[in-house]
Amino acid sequence: MLAVLVSGCIFSGTEGSFQFSSPVIGKNGEVFVNTSDRIYSFTSGSDSGKPIFSFGPGEGEWFSCAPSVDGAGNLYIGTTSGRLLKISPEGALDWSFGGNEMEGASAIRGSPSFDQSGNVFFGAYDGVLYCLSSNGQELWRFDTGREIWSKPAVGRDGTIFFGTMVTGGQESNLFYSLKNGELLWIFETDSDSAGFYSSPALGSDGTVYTTCHDGFLYALDPADGSLKWGLRIAEDVEDSSIASSPIVGEEDEIFVCTYGGVCSAIDSEGEVIWSTNLQSEIVSTPVSCSNGVLYVIGRGEARLFQLNISDGSLERSDHIGSDSLGSPVMSKDGTLYYAVTLNDIGGRSRLGSLSTHSSPSGSWPMFGQDHNRSGRQESF
Repeated sequence: MLAVLVSGCIFSGTEGSFQFSSPVIGKNGEVFVNTSDRIYSFTSGSDSGKPIFSFGPGEGEWFSCAPSVDGAGNLYIGTTSGRLLKISPEGALDWSFGGNEMEGASAIRGSPSFDQSGNVFFGAYDGVLYCLSSNGQELWRFDTGREIWSKPAVGRDGTIFFGTMVTGGQESNLFYSLKNGELLWIFETDSDSAGFYSSPALGSDGTVYTTCHDGFLYALDPADGSLKWGLRIAEDVEDSSIASSPIVGEEDEIFVCTYGGVCSAIDSEGEVIWSTNLQSEIVSTPVSCSNGVLYVIGRGEARLFQLNISDGSLERSDHIGSDSLGSPVMSKDGTLYYAVTLNDIGGRSRLGSLSTHSSPSGSWPMFGQDHNRSGRQESF
């Protein structure tokens, strides 16, 4: 592994692919990023680039999502066989949940989220949304009967919001709200598609924003799931698979990107403020910043785009690697971190950083809401 500090930016290279990984920032400012079989910790100090954890769960089992970090700095990450692991900041395995506790192997695709009490929420391919205590005890489970790919969003009052998927099919799709393991409501789309791959974001008033493979951005009332408005943001339904999750900026505007490369700002009433075609496939979720810039990563021939939040104009575009499907993260001090592969086969990867001299801005400014990827709405 190589880690070099250059002009205030960390450029750290390692064997393996960061293609699908979204970096997360720990309690002490360390940055965690994973390949399919190892988690690395990167810092700007003398231990920069030190691998803190290497896990061989057994033949055919790999990490299947990006990690999230709790308030104590512990990492939580899921595997392809449906195990959720809790790992200390130093790389020690605290506990694992899965195997006998789950009905068969079922990959965990969406990274876990936390409530104010430290309880952990995650969904799996088996269609079950699980709630665990911080010591790994199952508190409750809710079976939807459909695959869950999205990272849950947790409201101020502990309400859980998430969507479901139908792999290989085209059906109307379901979006759920739960509290204490009980169903509050279900929203069903009018159009058919593969479903909700992306993860929801919550506005300052609690409005639930979620994108779907049917090409729509939906705004839902958090109390009863009624549709406030729906806006088709991907006109070409054949290529409308939206993997990028929405975020919510400082003025309650919603920013969302399509796989086709169109990035849009939409006001809280569902009106488009601006749209910019970046001519690049976009899978990752953008970051809204207090310096008036929206940071977006395009995947093929990976580029870091900087857009003016006010009008969507492109201020800068930088080539950063070969491919990137993960979402960037921003620390409280305004440092942006992103993970990319350096060649087409993903044999080497790099974690890069950019100092923005600002801070994350908005009620849900990035994937997972904050730099820990807690998935939790902040209290008033």
